[in-house]
Amino acid sequence: MNTLNRKKLLASISFLRKNSGGFTLIELLVVIAIISVLSGVVLQSLTGARKKTNDAARKTQLLEVNKAITRYFTENGSYPSTGGAWLSSEQGDIIPYNADWVPNIVTAKLIPSLPKDPRGGASPDCTTGGWYRAYLYRSDGLHYKLLSHCSLEQDSYPAVNTQFYDPNRPTWALQLTDNYTATTVW
Repeated sequence: MNTLNRKKLLASISFLRKNSGGFTLIELLVVIAIISVLSGVVLQSLTGARKKTNDAARKTQLLEVNKAITRYFTENGSYPSTGGAWLSSEQGDIIPYNADWVPNIVTAKLIPSLPKDPRGGASPDCTTGGWYRAYLYRSDGLHYKLLSHCSLEQDSYPAVNTQFYDPNRPTWALQLTDNYTATTVW
């Protein structure tokens, strides 16, 4: 090996030795910044997935309660009545709370238990304070309206005249009803 090549080899080895002691401050900051960005993206996608799961659960629970209400009507000739008043699934809501918020469908064994909103609690989503994320029910015996009120987290609200659309609460509730026209004013 000639002298020139040996000097180049020694120079490259000595260069490696100088930098083999650790990372520079800038390299560490770049790595920390990359990890921070990646963890933020992962956390955001997990939060979005949880919100979508809650919204899907709300729709599923409304449909299950709706089936029980329909079966109640088939067996009794009227819907479970609240005397025309609203009842809420959440204690502390502006609407009066009742554990049996759709009267008699649990005791009639049409549903094992009445669901509660996956998140529950006070809602920042409604226009005035005091509303809770809750299921609401109202019936005069002839018609009924069932709501998931102040609760959607991720999904957009239903389009006009589609399933779950509520003309009185188009941006903060999902509804199911036996008669869209008769319950529009509720």
